[in-house]
Amino acid sequence: MSDARELIRRQLVLEDEAHTLGAARYRQTRPMPWKDETGLADEEANLPPGQQLIKFATEPTAALIAERVEAAREGAAGRRLSAVKWLELASPEEVAYIAARVAVNSAARVDSFQTTAALAGDAIINHVEMLLFQEKNPAGYVGLIRANYRRTRGSAKRKEALRKLLANEEARIAIPKAEKIQLGAFALEALVDATGLFSLDRVPDHRGDRVYRIQPTEAVEAWLEKQHARCELLEPLHMPMIVRPKRWRSLTVGGYLTSPGHNPTAFIKAPRNGGPGGDAAATRDYLRQLANQDLSEVYKAVNHIQETAWAINKPILAIVREVWDSGGSLAGLPPRLDKPLPARPHDIDTNEEALAIWKRDAARVYEENAANRSQRFGVQQRLWMAERFANEDAIWFPHSLDFRGRVYPTPAVGFSPQSDDLGKALLKFAVGKPVGPTGGYWLAIHLANLFGVDKVSFGERVEWVGEHAAQIIDSALNPLDGERFWTTADSPWMALAACMEYVGFLDQGEDFISHLPIPLDGSNSGLQHFSALLRDPEGAAAVNLVPSGEPQDVYSVVAERAQAVVDADDDPDAAPWKNGKVTRKVSKRPTMTYVYSATRFGMQDMVWQTLQEIDAANAARGEQPHLEGADNYEAARYLSHVLYGAIGNVVSAAQGAMDWLREVAKVASDAGQAIQWTAPDGLLVRQSYRNVYGKRIKVHWQGRRLQVTLAVLGSALDTRGQTNGIAPNFVHSLDAAHLRAVARAAKRAGIDSLAVIHDSFGTHVADTDKLVRLLRDTFVAQYEDDILMDFYNEVVAQLPPAWAREVPPPPQKGDLDLNEVRHSSYLFA
Repeated sequence: MSDARELIRRQLVLEDEAHTLGAARYRQTRPMPWKDETGLADEEANLPPGQQLIKFATEPTAALIAERVEAAREGAAGRRLSAVKWLELASPEEVAYIAARVAVNSAARVDSFQTTAALAGDAIINHVEMLLFQEKNPAGYVGLIRANYRRTRGSAKRKEALRKLLANEEARIAIPKAEKIQLGAFALEALVDATGLFSLDRVPDHRGDRVYRIQPTEAVEAWLEKQHARCELLEPLHMPMIVRPKRWRSLTVGGYLTSPGHNPTAFIKAPRNGGPGGDAAATRDYLRQLANQDLSEVYKAVNHIQETAWAINKPILAIVREVWDSGGSLAGLPPRLDKPLPARPHDIDTNEEALAIWKRDAARVYEENAANRSQRFGVQQRLWMAERFANEDAIWFPHSLDFRGRVYPTPAVGFSPQSDDLGKALLKFAVGKPVGPTGGYWLAIHLANLFGVDKVSFGERVEWVGEHAAQIIDSALNPLDGERFWTTADSPWMALAACMEYVGFLDQGEDFISHLPIPLDGSNSGLQHFSALLRDPEGAAAVNLVPSGEPQDVYSVVAERAQAVVDADDDPDAAPWKNGKVTRKVSKRPTMTYVYSATRFGMQDMVWQTLQEIDAANAARGEQPHLEGADNYEAARYLSHVLYGAIGNVVSAAQGAMDWLREVAKVASDAGQAIQWTAPDGLLVRQSYRNVYGKRIKVHWQGRRLQVTLAVLGSALDTRGQTNGIAPNFVHSLDAAHLRAVARAAKRAGIDSLAVIHDSFGTHVADTDKLVRLLRDTFVAQYEDDILMDFYNEVVAQLPPAWAREVPPPPQKGDLDLNEVRHSSYLFA
């Protein structure tokens, strides 16, 4: 019992630390951030690295903020006077601390400058509100702090109560978002100018557009390297738990033991604007409706998922640390050092062509270094968190839902069961199970999948592992000094973990205790769900809903059909794609996103991105570009038209259902009615996109004037948003419902360790046979009812009679026998 109490005490300390961004409670207990819990100044050498960094940033930044606030009082700040009036209500040290904390966290998340400035402004205003409340009602302030941190109350109620409390005390501050951005930019500019820790750079985003970002400078990276990245500043807002999460019993009680400050947790993460483009009033109404729904089945599912006990995979952590300390640049890790710029030509002053080439090459190196910097930050954060929790017997990840019902772990930074290859490889199930008689079979299939050998039958995958047993054993026993076969895998770090697990199985046989989750993935989940909805035999065959001797691959089917169109086309634009250049890799992203309303223009961008990735990999091997010198952008534009048509031909029934859903959403939107429906297990889902228009504001930064575009919410529904959003949101609500059904079935079946990512399900190798069966059974059970007709009836009931008559009936169904799904080996594989 005493051990349990100690774990709870430590968990409460963790939650307390994780919420310091709110600043109010941090400032109340620690007059300065570098004081210990007693409030006494510690010796510099004994301070945690993060607190040293805070001190380094806070003092000079505070001095510069004080100087600029004084200058503003004398009329020297011009347009920034609106920001200064709020800064005068807090001490320069407080504002400096908040700016530093927000800048570090935003850099780790690769936020845009606009987002970072808004977060900083919001945090400063939240802090000032608490200071005003403390001044006006000292006793009430102390009571509020105690209530927020020592009691468990509904987060929505607490937040509303706090708003009312601040309003009653005239401490509530309501300012436009534009002014918050100005305020945040003022504080961040002082941080950059005073410390040299961060810089404002214009770098490419994931679409190739150049955007402003606050990024750590080389000085910060050097500091973090020296301190081994164990920096308090890198703590995410939410971390894993060291005790079992509180079970969800309502929309506001569950997950973490406490929900302090302005960052409460909630069961459903309905954005404050009601969803992308939604409105706050609609969100409040939606949450009120949810509170009256019977969500017991939904709670059961999420509770079972978050009760899976995890632990750090220490052997993988040790290898990652060794690789990182040796310079990175292996198995997807970025290099720890920036690439040097190319040497300047000796005749650069007189040779314009040489100058142009050097500038182009230098720009590429600069952009690569800028991208690697943020990636390095992410690796450091993962390592810091893994090392922090490495000695815990078990950790847990509280989970919640988005507005469609999809399940996500609350800790979103660092690692989680839904992380990338590195993040997932750092985790294992805390409770192991003997492999058993069939576990070796599934472990071999898992290994083959990680190496990309996943388009062949299970038997061929097992054979592949046998043929490569020597390389697998070498990878496990000599991961860095051997052949490094594991680094050739599609997911190298997970592959290394699987190699180690497989060698353990070879050594100990069926008695080997396995801790790895074995994921089983859907083959284009969206098409699977549409095919089942429509009883579409052609679509079902393409995405493995019916039995077959080997897995069917819809991406290859689309690639073959697109290639046939290209080969028969005399258009000169088709030439680069002839002779087998339309590969599965090129078609995969457009096909995968088609049922989520991907546009032809979106597909063009996807194809271009894929070509860039292929060319970069080819260049690293000294090979020619994929299209051998053709313009990738123009080639992507041409192929996007071909792919869009080819996909529509392959999945014509799904296309018809998507068109019907869009038509229904348009009728509802024209009637001024947001659209909502009930998922199979009772979760109410609402889509309410409002018109948004852009408002441009100007922010002054280091003598420059940056133009930022704000999204301003209109009052009317956005018809285009409603029609474009309905197909992906509807099908996501269905794959989420299936995931929750699987979780409930797993609990009934005694499967207590579960790893889920939307359309991917994993458990111990010993339980994988059992999981395969219940995956099929729950999928069939979900679609035995007429879900499209239920959706139609719900929407019609929401509309006035005149508009209801405009809603077309659901599309006709095909003749697929759903019971065939129970015999499909590759439904989830």
